Amino acid sequence: MEARDTPASVSQRLLWMIKHYRADFGALNCPVVCRIVGDLDERALQAAVDQLVVRHEALRTTFHGRGARLVQRVHAPRPQPLAWPDTVAGESTDAALARELQTPIDAGEWPARASIWRVGPQEHLFCLNLHHLVTDAWSTGILLRDLVACYDAACGGASVPTPTGWQMSRFAQAQQELLASDRLARYQRYWRRQLAGSEIPRLDALYPAPDATDTVAGATRSVAAELPAATVAGLRELAKREKTTMFTVLLAAFHAQLHRLTGQPDLAVASMFANRSRPEVRDTVGLLAGMVLLRAQVARQQRFTDLVRHVHGAVISAFAYQDLPFHLLPTGIVDTGGGRADDVMFNVMSPLRHDLTGGGARFELVVPTEIGSRFPFELALAPVGEHRVQAVLFRAGGWADPGLGQDFLAGYLDVAAAAARRPDGALPPPGR
Repeated sequence: MEARDTPASVSQRLLWMIKHYRADFGALNCPVVCRIVGDLDERALQAAVDQLVVRHEALRTTFHGRGARLVQRVHAPRPQPLAWPDTVAGESTDAALARELQTPIDAGEWPARASIWRVGPQEHLFCLNLHHLVTDAWSTGILLRDLVACYDAACGGASVPTPTGWQMSRFAQAQQELLASDRLARYQRYWRRQLAGSEIPRLDALYPAPDATDTVAGATRSVAAELPAATVAGLRELAKREKTTMFTVLLAAFHAQLHRLTGQPDLAVASMFANRSRPEVRDTVGLLAGMVLLRAQVARQQRFTDLVRHVHGAVISAFAYQDLPFHLLPTGIVDTGGGRADDVMFNVMSPLRHDLTGGGARFELVVPTEIGSRFPFELALAPVGEHRVQAVLFRAGGWADPGLGQDFLAGYLDVAAAAARRPDGALPPPGR
């Protein structure tokens, strides 16, 4: 089988451009990391990794060209080396993992690296490090599921991996067909109506990055916290009562926090949607996600439940029109204040099964924060089971005052906690 070239998707072309104006290449790594607990069959793990490469052509796809002429070159399956890197003297395995995640991947050469570290006799740390051009957050769950199924099969178990559906190149072809159809004009009309008059949150004055002399160029710094279990339970109950999702409720809290800090009445916040509405791509590994803007006229809402219902409508509509990424819309429909539409980003990771068993070993998903973010200001939330939600706030360039990031995150947690206790309570006014 010879390599074949196919056009890249819209999201792949946009991401490819980032390397020309962002120095933080680490943010372009999108890994699958898990702890493997139990007796490890090294031969079976190597076989499972190799089988992933056979199943998912994204893991053997390189990229060439630029702009609209960017192509993805799909190669014939070949073994994916499983490295056992040494740790630096005195270095923990977690530190070694962080170093691996911050090491760039050249997608023009090969999109993947696989590494494993021995933590103890019954524990290993595994990392399938991928360039973001070939994967996204949704794909992480698919890859972990398939890795465990392939490992179990290699150990003589009865697991049968789920059919893959479309490959990434087929999705890119379908996207080009959409953009060439009459649906494009309908999608554009919707987004113009939906976003006209909204503004991007203005946070630079409130949360400045340090001078270039004070930080590594392009670096991203993060602060993290965990929503208390009582807050998570209250927000889940609110979502259930309002017939909506945790994504909507957590987004409403973000809008409320932004309005409280900026005083802006009509805010549009960027988010990455999975873009998996077609059944053919539910099990596709690749960069399918696209950016949408989610608008909330916060000042018109009186109570948190009002804001949740208002945001729910925006989220449902965005889901229906997510096939058209924001970057393909005409410029000027949103007031960016001289910045970019993705200056402020909100993301919630898809709920994943974090604990899978195969071949007599337990695979526990690890959500690393060391890879940073490719966006200037991003709040990322990761549900862990039913009762925990981890929150990580990223700031490109770091924080002029590290306490600012902690303050923002603490304020967000306060808004979420108040909403969980009293969903019908008044929204916090600006300046509070």
